[in-house]
Amino acid sequence: MRQVVKENAFINFMKTQVYFLKLIYKEHPKGFILFFVLSLSTSVIPPIVILLNKEIIDTLTLLNNNSDALKVAIFLIAGLFLVQYISALLGNILEYVFFKISQTVSFVLQKLMKHKLIEIPLEEYEDSHFFDNVNLANIALNGNGIKVVSSVISIIGNIISLIAILGLLLSIHWSMPIALFISTLPGVILIFIAKRKKYAVNRKTSPQSRELSFTDGLFLNRSAISEIKVYGTGNYLIEKWSNIFKYIQTNNMGVAYWECKTKSIAVLILQLSSLGVSLLLVSQIYSNQLSIGSYVALLGAVTSVQGIFGMIGGNLGSIFETAIYNNALMKIINYSNESVHDKSSPKDVGSIESISLDNVSFYYPKSDAMALNKVSFTINKGEKISIVGYNGSGKTTLVKCILGLYQVNDGEIKINNVNIAKINQEKYFKLISVLFQDFSRFKYDVRENVALGDLSKLKNDEEIYEMLQKVGLYEKVFNFEHKLDTYLTKEIPNGSELSGGEWQRVALARGFLRDADLMILDEPTAALDPINELKLFELFHSLSRDKTTITISHRIGPTKYSDKIIVMDQGKIVEAGNYDYLMSLKGLYYEMYMSQMKFYQDSRVEEGVM
Repeated sequence: MRQVVKENAFINFMKTQVYFLKLIYKEHPKGFILFFVLSLSTSVIPPIVILLNKEIIDTLTLLNNNSDALKVAIFLIAGLFLVQYISALLGNILEYVFFKISQTVSFVLQKLMKHKLIEIPLEEYEDSHFFDNVNLANIALNGNGIKVVSSVISIIGNIISLIAILGLLLSIHWSMPIALFISTLPGVILIFIAKRKKYAVNRKTSPQSRELSFTDGLFLNRSAISEIKVYGTGNYLIEKWSNIFKYIQTNNMGVAYWECKTKSIAVLILQLSSLGVSLLLVSQIYSNQLSIGSYVALLGAVTSVQGIFGMIGGNLGSIFETAIYNNALMKIINYSNESVHDKSSPKDVGSIESISLDNVSFYYPKSDAMALNKVSFTINKGEKISIVGYNGSGKTTLVKCILGLYQVNDGEIKINNVNIAKINQEKYFKLISVLFQDFSRFKYDVRENVALGDLSKLKNDEEIYEMLQKVGLYEKVFNFEHKLDTYLTKEIPNGSELSGGEWQRVALARGFLRDADLMILDEPTAALDPINELKLFELFHSLSRDKTTITISHRIGPTKYSDKIIVMDQGKIVEAGNYDYLMSLKGLYYEMYMSQMKFYQDSRVEEGVM
């Protein structure tokens, strides 16, 4: 992806955290303040618990039928349980507030990311590294900044607790805090190294993770399951899934094994340190410098200090992990590509009067092969254009350049004599309807499947039914129990399935619901036989009599409708003209026609088309 200026990693991290902090405060100002106050409040509880335990044990050693000592002991025990209850209560409230803030921030970031994914030029989707970045960004979304803020607040609270407890330990011996710090240091360093290793593994296995997810989905896809059953490929696909899973697992287990070994060493150092502290405390009891209560309390303090150092290390590791994943997330959120369109004063497009291409060339990212090579032609309003050629000749790429979905590398595309980069893209798109070869089959209801062509008509049943009538689906939909509100999938209760041809008619209805100037039909009939393909083209042309149309096909039959036929081969225009002219040339178009003629021998085709 195109990236803005490179910055120092630390500065970039700080800017990212400021961004998240502002976002969190904007979405939940009161919740954030409450979270901060409660987090700091809980930090004073550990030293209070340690002191209460000390006093309780020392008081219990003085009982011996002493009623005053008994009253004090009961009071202290009640106080201890009250403090522990308050600690648990605050913990529950903190967990709820954190969850609430986290959910909101996650929603906002995911929504923002989806907006950015729409904005990013389509050619980025041709690069596998882009999907690696998206995969890592999705991992970062789980951290979504609130975890970093939570970790920072937790570290502040841990430090407050630490200062109080270390004060107790310093009163015993100056070396105790130093010994505990040194003993916990290997564990903290280990966390950082482990986070880095996990990130490296996730980046390394990102393509395999996507393949694993795709393979998983095959076993829940109705069409895929049909093929799996018929071709008997189930065992092969399960084996393939197993191999991918084991590859990812092996990489993850490598990190886990490394952690296991190094943690064992870290724990040994920690326990040796605890042993040393315990022996020091025992020696002080022996010399009557320490009470039993002080021993128990200080031993608890040692455990608390080790735990606090561990939590600080864990929080620092969490911040570090979020930071490295956030790089991927922020690349998408901060994405800007000013070369796509002129943002300063884009020219509005009221209608599409002409489209002209002048020596247009295009190649996909990280590829030297030209997908389009010096393509030039003009389309005037009302013309019916057919673009034909064998698969891979550049037909669909050409249309995506005309739409502005791809940026051309050389040459110029003009809409009404204005460079496509200088027009208002949003208004330009509103003048176009496209039925792509891989058109979407939304698992929504009929209403949405049609109205996604023009959302202003979502509640206009009359227009939707009128369009369904034109494409020949009115009776089928009207006979559904829930009419337009019937989901077009069996995965939803009371849903219904459509055939491939019916789905194509739904896609046509979606395209023609929009009152567009330019209608594009991009080989959506590739899976149909020639006869049904011609029927769909007939329907398309009957619905677009007064429109400018571009039809793309590797089949010749439907081109008889066209005013101009453009023949492509290896990214170039090799022939152009009407049907009679191209037939007289006896070139590529003639060759394609003769090779496909046997498919169009049906009498209906002979009379209506050829």
